[in-house]
Amino acid sequence: MSDDLIRLRRRSSTAEASSAELKNLRDELAEVYKQKSRNDQSLIEANRKLDQHEAVLSNMTKERDKLLLENKKLCARISELECSLKKATDDKQSLYDEWIALSALLETKTNELMQLQQERLILINKIRDLNEQHANLFNTEVDQQQERRQRRIREEIAKACEDTSRDERANAALQQSTLPTGDVVLGDAVPHEVLSKAEVNEGEVYDVLWLSTDVYASGGSDKRVRIWRVDQRGRPSKMSTLVGCNNAVTRLDFDSESRLLLGASNDHGVRLWNVDNQRLVSSFMGHTDRVSSARFLSTHQVVSGSNDRLIKLWDVRSQRCVRSVFPGSTILDIVGIDRAAATFISGHFDRKLRFWDSRNQEPVHTMEMAGKVTSLNMSSDGVHVLCSTRDDTLSLMDVRKYQTVHIYSAEQYRTSSDLSRCVLSPGMEYCAAGAPDGNIFVWNIQSTKLEKVLHKGGHE
Repeated sequence: MSDDLIRLRRRSSTAEASSAELKNLRDELAEVYKQKSRNDQSLIEANRKLDQHEAVLSNMTKERDKLLLENKKLCARISELECSLKKATDDKQSLYDEWIALSALLETKTNELMQLQQERLILINKIRDLNEQHANLFNTEVDQQQERRQRRIREEIAKACEDTSRDERANAALQQSTLPTGDVVLGDAVPHEVLSKAEVNEGEVYDVLWLSTDVYASGGSDKRVRIWRVDQRGRPSKMSTLVGCNNAVTRLDFDSESRLLLGASNDHGVRLWNVDNQRLVSSFMGHTDRVSSARFLSTHQVVSGSNDRLIKLWDVRSQRCVRSVFPGSTILDIVGIDRAAATFISGHFDRKLRFWDSRNQEPVHTMEMAGKVTSLNMSSDGVHVLCSTRDDTLSLMDVRKYQTVHIYSAEQYRTSSDLSRCVLSPGMEYCAAGAPDGNIFVWNIQSTKLEKVLHKGGHE
């Protein structure tokens, strides 16, 4: 009985212990479930973060791949730039070496240029001395010719006086005046017939210039300029011959006092003579082609135009070219506008009239004509210029407004040569020009009417 009681107590205590253990196990199981729930939540959070990190990793991988590709391109570009830099460095070194060589060559050439300039100055002085000697030789020849001419005139006068002293009828005739008196003409008059005809040059005559009312100069293909005096009957007598040109004389001009005569020549030069003593004063050489025209701008300044398409300004005192301008076209004629202001007009092969101020390199104004400009003639008041062109017309231009005032033409009139000349009458009433058939056409300035065609007994 006691043993059963003991066993029962043991079972009871064991049951109590099992209940307690079961409770503990249940508590532990509940705790395990809680821990499992927390672990599941942590796992879900970890998976979410893992997905985020994997997305970030994927983006970073793509960015890395992109950067690697860009890096590869940049590396290739760097390599290319390094090659270019190396090439540029080599080129720089080559250019530097070439610069060193060119600097040395420049220094050598500069020294040579200085030496050549010195030689040029020496040659210019020699040329000037030779020109002076040449002029002195011509002047000596002129003096000898003048002396021979005066001696011959004295001999003829002495012989004539001796003959007339023996002839009473000649003495009586000398006491009578046989010279006719001319009519006084006011204004310009149109001639109607040839007053006199004379052969003034051997060959073609290119220009005729009146120095005064009874003295004129002629120049042409015989390389000489001749001075003529006209008597009351219109008959010319030669006063002197100016020599010095080596080719045809193309244009003549005189200074304001009619003491100095200027001549342009086909020998690429311009000559200046003293009319009083027939001496060659200066020779202006510098053009590389025939000089078509030369004019006085002032007593001490000359302008010339040439087929080399250059206009040169010359100082008479130093005999040097002070300025050259390049209009780009052959110059066929030049005329001065105002000698006080040193302005002039040039006519060109490219059909343009260019108005110049001698102080400037570029023309003040340019006008285009209908044809090549062959001749220019300035009015005495400096307001109008007459222009002859190869379209068989003459044009009267107003130099103040740069406008055409009148145009003159005729059915039979032709301008067939670049040497065709035109002229204005002193009173600005008429203008005239020659034609290739030997006729001279005269127009009225204001009405533009063809007044007369001079042909009877004229040029052939």
